[in-house]
Amino acid sequence: MSARRHQLISLFAVTTACAVLASPAVAQNRRSSLFYSWHVGSANPLGTLDSLTDANIHFAIDFGYELGRRMDDASYWNLKLIVGFNQFTAEIPTAIPHPHWTNISANVQLVTAPRPSGLRMYLQAGPGYYIPKSGSSDPGFNVGLGGLIPVGAPFNAQFGVDIHQIQTKPVTRFYTVQLGVLFR
Repeated sequence: MSARRHQLISLFAVTTACAVLASPAVAQNRRSSLFYSWHVGSANPLGTLDSLTDANIHFAIDFGYELGRRMDDASYWNLKLIVGFNQFTAEIPTAIPHPHWTNISANVQLVTAPRPSGLRMYLQAGPGYYIPKSGSSDPGFNVGLGGLIPVGAPFNAQFGVDIHQIQTKPVTRFYTVQLGVLFR
């Protein structure tokens, strides 16, 4: 079995297991600390990548665990596992295939106390592993900020911007802008 196929099968297995653990049926029986979300948006190149490609699609699935939230009106911390896909469109003169990276990241997220409107802001960061369309995989990291808007239990609308850096030579950077839905 090729290394690429093994990575994809492992990614699918982890994603499936986390989805089962964070299912809505579990959350209905008790206030669960587990949650999951999905996001869709754009992946936008920066630096050297920007001279070769244009923006294209970004989507991600997050699985999280809420740490020690005691009151609904207080700030709290989350641990998140993020599986994302970031596609770029190669510019015609470069004659390269459209590059993309699949990333698996482990983030720590600080969620602020709610504003009077219910809006909560967040700041997150963490290391990741980036698997390109072709070539070797590399470590990297991401930093992001955004907000959560309550739209009725158990849902939140989510928006955010993340900056990613992959430790390649030269360094690969891009940012994502996304909208999503969080399920508790």
